[in-house]
Amino acid sequence: MTDEEAFKKFERDCLLRNLRPATIKYYRHELAATKNCLLEIGIDKEVVELDQEDIESLILFLKDKIKVVSINTRLRAIKSFFNYLEKNKLLYSKNPTRNIRQLRDRQ
Repeated sequence: MTDEEAFKKFERDCLLRNLRPATIKYYRHELAATKNCLLEIGIDKEVVELDQEDIESLILFLKDKIKVVSINTRLRAIKSFFNYLEKNKLLYSKNPTRNIRQLRDRQ
């Protein structure tokens, strides 16, 4: 399954759950930004093919670029996407975000 097919199925599920248009737009934006960041750090995979190590590499890359709050915002969208894929048995392997936690925001 390609990212585009998975994103369409995820978006359809969001519409069926009657999520707000702003929430769907947020998911679309964060997942597109994730794909761009992956290319920037040299991970040439579809988002649906990512493993835990890829996501950890993404987090480390983002720590130098954006604030912790923004990283956590992106992680929430990624986790929602992968949870949907896992729930609907659309993943090739186990959910790569299962052991990923949000970053602590030190005040």
